[in-house]
Amino acid sequence: MKLSCKVFQMIILLLLSTFQSMKMLGQAPPPGKYDTTNYPEDRKFINSISNIFDSSLSLNDNSISIGADGSIAYGLKEKFQKFARNGMTFKSVVTVPGTELVRIFNGQTAIKTKIADVVFSTPEGDLHFKVIRAETYIKDNGKWYYVLGQGTNFMTQEEFNEYKKAHTTKN
Repeated sequence: MKLSCKVFQMIILLLLSTFQSMKMLGQAPPPGKYDTTNYPEDRKFINSISNIFDSSLSLNDNSISIGADGSIAYGLKEKFQKFARNGMTFKSVVTVPGTELVRIFNGQTAIKTKIADVVFSTPEGDLHFKVIRAETYIKDNGKWYYVLGQGTNFMTQEEFNEYKKAHTTKN
């Protein structure tokens, strides 16, 4: 009887690890679907940008950012003011490995998508967000600039189901 119980436990463990890895693979772009090799030098530069809070990457402060809370900031200066009003300072952003995708169109426009772990410092302690980011870059006079970014709070399917259950009303 003990042997079959151990076999059963191994099967359950194998199934759980399979489902867990499938969930992670589901977050990565489909292999081969997008051209990820064109404009290699431009791609290398855009991939090297780990965050968009560097004012030298913004063309004359001509950017728009849409936060995970739905707020809009016109330019990086306004974005930093919004953080300050909320008692937050930017601390770090780390891309979740395997989720970053850069698509370059005609060598002049790039769209970068990724899932990122973002941390802000607050008086109460560090504030952590997991967001799905979409960033748009343009090339002007041979240099890439950030012009638009949008972040959406990331939810697993289970978290979405709970959210939906808690916020659905009957007609």
